[in-house]
Amino acid sequence: MMESLQTKLDTKKALKNASQDIRPPVFRSLFHEIVVLVALTFGSSLATSNVGAAQIAIDHFATSFNISGGKLSWTVSSFSLSAGAFVLLLASIADNIGRRRTVLIAYIWYAIWCLIAGFMRSDVIFCVFRALQGLSGAAATPAAVGVIGATYTFGKRKNRAMATFGAGAPLGLVIGIIVGGICTQFISWRAEYWFFSIQYSILAVIVWFLVPPDPPLDRTILKQKLAQIDYVGAFLATLGLVLFVFAITQSGVAPKGWGEPYVIALLIIGPCLFGVFIYWESRVSNPLMPLSIWRFPGFAVCMVIIFCGFMSFLGVVNYYITLFFQNVRGASPILTTAYIVPQAIAGLSVNFFAALTLHIIPGRILMIVGNVAFVVSALLWALQPMHLIYWAMSFPAIVLSVVGADLSFNVANLHTLSSVPPESQSTAAGVFNTVMQLSASTVAQTALEKSPHTGRQQTYDSYKAAFWFGVGISACGAVASLFLKVGRTGSKHDVAADDGEDQPDNIGDIVGGPQEREEVQEKEKLGKDDIVAEHSA
Repeated sequence: MMESLQTKLDTKKALKNASQDIRPPVFRSLFHEIVVLVALTFGSSLATSNVGAAQIAIDHFATSFNISGGKLSWTVSSFSLSAGAFVLLLASIADNIGRRRTVLIAYIWYAIWCLIAGFMRSDVIFCVFRALQGLSGAAATPAAVGVIGATYTFGKRKNRAMATFGAGAPLGLVIGIIVGGICTQFISWRAEYWFFSIQYSILAVIVWFLVPPDPPLDRTILKQKLAQIDYVGAFLATLGLVLFVFAITQSGVAPKGWGEPYVIALLIIGPCLFGVFIYWESRVSNPLMPLSIWRFPGFAVCMVIIFCGFMSFLGVVNYYITLFFQNVRGASPILTTAYIVPQAIAGLSVNFFAALTLHIIPGRILMIVGNVAFVVSALLWALQPMHLIYWAMSFPAIVLSVVGADLSFNVANLHTLSSVPPESQSTAAGVFNTVMQLSASTVAQTALEKSPHTGRQQTYDSYKAAFWFGVGISACGAVASLFLKVGRTGSKHDVAADDGEDQPDNIGDIVGGPQEREEVQEKEKLGKDDIVAEHSA
């Protein structure tokens, strides 16, 4: 009886702390909390800053390595492919060995391979090292999300923390573009990787000393946890994704295009391996991706929306706008950087807005607004003439793209974390980030070959085809968002006093996920019974 009463009191205390917006006890001060959040946010920006810098320097890759076409595209996509293919495995490892440890290892690993990549003279070896860098992106983001998700309880403070983390992706892209623009214009494209090596070495030191430690883990427990990881599922998922993306990428450069025999074969084998992976996950005791995750209310719809929106945002718009400015309008790397900087300012503003309104405005409304912004942004790029002032269409398109990205990211990420148990936070984030990593870079190459024009007009035609694809895929996400049922996140009613106890009006508005709501409601019921029995005695 007393144990149940204590459980009830602990639950009440957690609810009261959430309503009072109290700082988690693992942080010694507000400054400590802010520094840790910033350090973890760079886990979210790792991938986007890397890709942004590579996009600015892609023409210089071509000159340095004397490559073009499909070989040149791999200098950028090798990182993204690696980050997407291994994110489920590394997210599962983070849940088992410790999320702080995973973030620390990811930062150190990234710093090492960035340092080495800057010295490479062979395009093949350079792409291999880019893929090794991608492993850090696959590990850092879900592990950092897991740290934040496990540290904060439901409430406005968690909303703010996750909004800060969400700002990392657009901010990282702009940091990468700025670093790439300055280094490429005034030093060398190699200097950007040395910059990242220094940056993440410093961040690794911050993580080591300031991020709350994981629970102790001795060698016996570590071996047991690593033995439980679903390596067969990881192999099937990774191989299926690699073969499928490789086939799509090669379809634009192979002699017969989509009719190339090995392209057709890989397009069949890749999805088949995904089917085998899903079957395996339904049979294994410790699945890499628990299929039960997809049964949580709204999770599957959220993933469809994110897939469509971020395929347009990352796979089309953000990839091709840097190429559009440089290859169509002839802008220098540093001028291209200046063109895209407003995206960072808009991204910070949108995340600040999200932090203040996620507990007020229903997530469904925010998701609809975000996906409409995706559509309008891609449409402005698709309709944009070759020669038009920047402020007429480019500027609003850049701002709207990040409005869509940050609103949908915050809603989907918080809903994902509130829908799964604490021990699976990084795994769920891994599923979320796997969906975001997919892209459609082959569209422009196909249009390039079919364009009747030459020179810049031909290049412009190819980019327009990619932007129109972005319009179509983001429109699918906008339609899907109409069917999403996500309410306010972290909403809390005023606490009423009842016999000296704090009683929330609606636990469903306070607790994030259905599982948490059920557990708290049960504890509330047990606690009341215990108090009645105690007074009777």
